[in-house]
Amino acid sequence: MEMDNLLLLTTREELRSWLQANGSKEKCCWITVSMTPAPDKLLYLDVVEEALCFGWIDGVKKSTEHGVVQRLSPRSKRSSWTELNKERVRRLDKLGLLSDEGRRVLPDMGPESFVIDEVIEQALKEDPEVYANFLAFPPLYSRIRIDNIQGYKKQPELFRSRLDKFIANTRDNRMYGAWHDNGRLLEH
Repeated sequence: MEMDNLLLLTTREELRSWLQANGSKEKCCWITVSMTPAPDKLLYLDVVEEALCFGWIDGVKKSTEHGVVQRLSPRSKRSSWTELNKERVRRLDKLGLLSDEGRRVLPDMGPESFVIDEVIEQALKEDPEVYANFLAFPPLYSRIRIDNIQGYKKQPELFRSRLDKFIANTRDNRMYGAWHDNGRLLEH
């Protein structure tokens, strides 16, 4: 994959300005990112949030002489939305950061838009302790974890391994994984 449009930006504000000026006409860009705060690199989570604000989505990551670069591109109308990205957009909208371009590509954001797959629900209900623990978890955690399982229904082995991991952790009353963006999604 060719790396067209590598942007050597160092602040979230620079990325936002670029997306405001170019988001409706460019096909993609590449941004140097870091998973943890690092000098002269944008935090991955900040890049994802700014992309969502303008109707863009993160894609492929590559290692280069500049470090890890993340490809961003406009979201297609047919692209699927994770519950995590839906929650990010809810937060960004409340903060007044979501642009009209970002709003145009939103999926159904209503509370009824998320439905737990019957197979998953049945597996949770098989053990009363697991189900009680599940019901006590924060709804955001449950939605994000379940979405991360049921998105793989057409890949039976991955679906089963993720479901088994979720049930084992739920049995131990343990939440796992990056489900609240280091607290950002708990603050709105």
